[in-house]
Amino acid sequence: MLDPFGKRARELLEEFGNINNFLEIIPTYLDINLALERVAWLKNTIIPEYILNANDWKDLMGFYALLGALAFSPYGFEMELVKEANLKIYLTRIERTKNFEELSIPIEPVTENEIPKRDRTIIEKRLHSEISPEDREKIALKYKIKLKDFLSLNEGGLKNIYIRNGCAYLTKNQVIELWKKSFEKNFERAVNLLYELKDELPQYYLQIYNRLSEIAREHFKKRLDVIGRTSAQPLRFELFPPCIKIALRGVPSGLRNYAITVLLTSFLSYARICPNPPSKNVRIKDCIKDLSIIEKEILPVIIEAGNRCSPPLFEDQPNEIKNIWYHLGFGYTSKPTLEDSGSSTWYFPPNCSKIRANAPQLCKPDRDCRYIKNPLTYYLRKLHLKSKKEGRRSGR
Repeated sequence: MLDPFGKRARELLEEFGNINNFLEIIPTYLDINLALERVAWLKNTIIPEYILNANDWKDLMGFYALLGALAFSPYGFEMELVKEANLKIYLTRIERTKNFEELSIPIEPVTENEIPKRDRTIIEKRLHSEISPEDREKIALKYKIKLKDFLSLNEGGLKNIYIRNGCAYLTKNQVIELWKKSFEKNFERAVNLLYELKDELPQYYLQIYNRLSEIAREHFKKRLDVIGRTSAQPLRFELFPPCIKIALRGVPSGLRNYAITVLLTSFLSYARICPNPPSKNVRIKDCIKDLSIIEKEILPVIIEAGNRCSPPLFEDQPNEIKNIWYHLGFGYTSKPTLEDSGSSTWYFPPNCSKIRANAPQLCKPDRDCRYIKNPLTYYLRKLHLKSKKEGRRSGR
């Protein structure tokens, strides 16, 4: 298989009806050690031939076994490890083939006569006799893609691209580079989808995730020593999603309770205390030893945002502070203790679809909201990208 998001992969997945059914069946067919071999080879840098030559079913199961594990930690070093290893596996296969029909990008082969002879002569340097056949093959325009599809994957870049009749014409190497961008976007979209399903996944995937973490710690040891992991840390307000920034600025009367009590309380508490919760039924007392983080770092931010509302939320509804503690899992109280944690549910941040439905005024997506299904994963993604940038400055 050339692309786990391509036509052949979609056909195989359709036989199971949906991704949930496929993830349910994988543990009965694929041993955990076999799944992990798709990333373990990075230590020796050589991809085993049995992985490159795996049949379609084994290949897809191995890939999705790792994706299922990433549901427990989106945008961590585990995700980076899985993406790096599998990108190299599929890239190696693609570079060995002359047939790109399986790829997830909508390309078509170019016929000899659809590009004017003069243009071909200039672009492909057909009058340069010193160019070897191998090099001439590299600059030949072999494929085309509709310009709108090209721009959606290439983020607006048209440098060195031949454009004609609403299509971008590409060399084989340009197709491969475009596919790499497509793979990364599809990969991120899939991880975000599975993050919402993690509470339904078999323990098999959590076991893979724990083993992945060990491999990732070794593979990225130098970077981890410099910047640490995406875990509990002071809040980075500049990395918050648009809906949270809007809530922090204060909102009108009709939005106050949802924006402050429901959205802001859940987001700030998870982002600060437990950004990668093992499940959605975790309690605050499972994550901290006292209430100082809540009282000194989280609650003041919530109260300030409430005071910016029109009219100020806590002046207008003084008992709403009890509702804040209720949404944090301490029951309806104004003076909780750590032991009260678990008296009610520690509410997880609502998904983007629920925010759009219940408070559309808060949903003003930016470009980083693409493929994101929950404000917390937006924050995790931004933290991950920030850590990668800081890691590059310090060296791997």
